[in-house]
Amino acid sequence: MKIFMTGATSGLGIEAAVALADQGHDLYVLGRTQEKIETLIAIASKRLGTTCSNIHPIVGDLNSLKGLHEILTTFRTEHNQLDMIINNAGLWNTELKETPDGIEETFHVNLLAPYQIIKALLPLLSKSKSPVVITTASALHQGTIEFDDLEYRKNFNGFKAYRQSKLGVILLTRLFAREHKSVSFFSQHPGVVNTNLGRQMGWIVNAFFKLMGISPKKGAENFIFLASTEPAKLKSGAYYAKKVVKKITTESYDLEMAKKLKLSLDNYLNRA
Repeated sequence: MKIFMTGATSGLGIEAAVALADQGHDLYVLGRTQEKIETLIAIASKRLGTTCSNIHPIVGDLNSLKGLHEILTTFRTEHNQLDMIINNAGLWNTELKETPDGIEETFHVNLLAPYQIIKALLPLLSKSKSPVVITTASALHQGTIEFDDLEYRKNFNGFKAYRQSKLGVILLTRLFAREHKSVSFFSQHPGVVNTNLGRQMGWIVNAFFKLMGISPKKGAENFIFLASTEPAKLKSGAYYAKKVVKKITTESYDLEMAKKLKLSLDNYLNRA
C-alpha cells in the first residue's frame, strides 16, 4: 500500500509510521527537514531491524501554499496511484503567528493544508481499489466556524483557533465522504497524548500533558486501527475514538456549514 503521510516525525506519528512501515507499506513522509525524517527512519530501522527503505522522505513545510502546491504537483507526476492519505500534522499556538502567505498558522497548518493535500491527491486515490483518507481531529472541537473571522484576527485565542481547526477537519471529512463515495474518509481522536503539542503553553499545560496524557504508542492505536482495517468494515465520514465511532457535537454534522467552509478554503487556495 502506498501512503502519503504528514506528522510522522514526532509523538504518536512516529509510532504510527513505524507500525505501518513494519506492515510493509510504502510510506511517503512529508516533514519540515531532511534531518527529522532521517531520525524517523533511524528509529524505525532500529526497532524493526531493517533499513526501512520503504520510508521515503519528502522535505517541505505545510505552512506554504506555493511550496505545498509544488510538492503535490511533483508527487502527482511521479506517481500514478495512491492508496492512503494520513493528515496527522498539527499545532497549537498561544499567540497569533502568520505563515509566509500571511495566514494565521493554526488555521493554515491544521485545516487549510490537509484540505490542500486531499484536494490535490484525490485523482491518485481514485486509482486505488480501497482508497482511504485519515485526518487527526480532537475532542476539543466544540463550537462553530467563525466565518466572519476565520483566523481570529480581531481577538486571537489559541484555544479557539485550535478548536475551530479540528471542527473544520471533522466537517470536511463528513462532506468528502458524501461527495466521493469511492474513497473512505475518517477523522480520528487519539486521546490526550503525552506529546509536545503544548510546548508553547507554559509549564502548567506541559505538566498536564505529561501527567494525564497517554503514551504516544497508546495514542497511535486508533490511527493504526483505521489504517489497517478493511474500509468496508468501517463507516466513511465518521469520527473515531478508541477504535469505535463516536457521536459528537451537533455542529460537526452540519453539511451546509461544511460546504461553506470548503468554499472559504478554496478562496485561500486561489492564492497559490
